[in-house]
Amino acid sequence: MRINLARYEALWHQLRGVAGLAAITWAMVATAPHPGSAGTRAVTLIGIVAAACGWLAALLPDDRPVLVVSGLVLCAGAGVVLTVSSPHSPAVGYLAAVCLYGGVRLRPLGSVTLAGGALGGYALGQFTLGATPIRMAAFGAGLVVALLAGVIRRQVDHRAEQTQLLLAESQLAREEQARSAALAERARIAREIHDVLAHSLAALSVQLETADALLEGDHPGRARTTLGRARQLTREGLAETRQAITALRGDAVPLPQALTSLAEAYTADIGCPASSTVEGRPRQLSTDAGLAVYRTAQEALTNASKHASGATVTLRLAYRPTEVALTVTDTGGEPTRQPAPAGATAPAGGYGLTGLRERAELAGGMFHAGPCGDGWRVDVSIPG
Repeated sequence: MRINLARYEALWHQLRGVAGLAAITWAMVATAPHPGSAGTRAVTLIGIVAAACGWLAALLPDDRPVLVVSGLVLCAGAGVVLTVSSPHSPAVGYLAAVCLYGGVRLRPLGSVTLAGGALGGYALGQFTLGATPIRMAAFGAGLVVALLAGVIRRQVDHRAEQTQLLLAESQLAREEQARSAALAERARIAREIHDVLAHSLAALSVQLETADALLEGDHPGRARTTLGRARQLTREGLAETRQAITALRGDAVPLPQALTSLAEAYTADIGCPASSTVEGRPRQLSTDAGLAVYRTAQEALTNASKHASGATVTLRLAYRPTEVALTVTDTGGEPTRQPAPAGATAPAGGYGLTGLRERAELAGGMFHAGPCGDGWRVDVSIPG
C-alpha cells in the first residue's frame, strides 16, 4: 500500500493551523472586554467569530482559491477591528496569521498587497488609539517577519513539489527505458530464432524433398545418402541453436571460420559451388557486429537455396580500417526473384530481410539487397 505523503503533510499543516486558531481564539475570549468597558463585548465577539471563519477558509485546499482569498481578507479585516476594540489582547495574532498564510497561499504580489493592507489598517488603528511608535514598529516588524516566513515556506514547498515531479519523471523514464530494452531484447531473440530455424529447416527441407524424389525414382541408395545428410543437418541445426544461445549471452563470433563453414554446408546441401574469401587482416569485432555479418551471410545462403536453385554463391568479407563489410552474390537460378523495396518486410510474417536490416542499423551499419545481373547481391557494412 502506497502512502500519499503529500496528502498527509497537507493535513498536518491544516491541523497545526486549527491548533493555532484555537489557541488565539481562546486567548481572545479570555481577554474580551466586559460589559460597560470601552470596547463593546458584542463587537469583540463578532470580530472573533469573523476572524476564526476567515482563518478556517484560508486553510482550505488550493482548488478553492476564491474562498482562500476571501477568508484571508475577512481575517485581516476582523483582526484590524479586534486590535482596536481590544488593544491589549493577542488580536495581532490574527494579522500575523494573515501575513503568514498569505505568503504561503498567494503569489508574491497578492501576499504583499494583503500584508500591506493588514499592516496599514493596524498602524491606522493604533495611531487613533495613541499607541507609541515603538509599539507600532515592533508589531509591524513582527507582521513583516510573518510575511517573509510565509514566502519562504511557499518557495520551499514549490521546490519540494518540483523535486517530486522530477523524481516521478525520472521513474517514468527508467520504466520506459526498461520497457524499450525488453522490447529490443525480444526483437533480438525473434531474429535469432528466425535465422537459426530458417537456415536449418530450409536446408533440411531440400534434403527431404531430394530423398523423396530419389525414392520415387527407385534410387534407394542415393536416397539413403540424402537422408544421412538430413540427419547431419539436424545435428548442425542443434549446434546452430547452441551457437545462437551463446551469441545471446554476448560471446564473439569467429567470422572467417564461420563463413567458411557456411559455404561448405551450402555446397554439401545444394551440390553447388560456394566460396568464402577474406580481405584485410581479421580482427575481433563486437558481438552485435559479428553476429549481424554472420546472420547476413546465413540468410543470403538460405535465400539462394530456396529461390535460386543451382546458383553459385560467393562470400567476400573485407576488413577495412573503420568497418567490416560483407558481400554475398549468387549467379541466379530458377525461379528469379524480384527486388525488395526499401523497408520491405519478409514474406509470410518472417524476419528475414527486415531482421537483417534491423541488425545492421542497430549495430550502426547499413544493409542493402537487390538484383545483380542474373543473380542477387546482399551487402552489409558494420563499423568496427
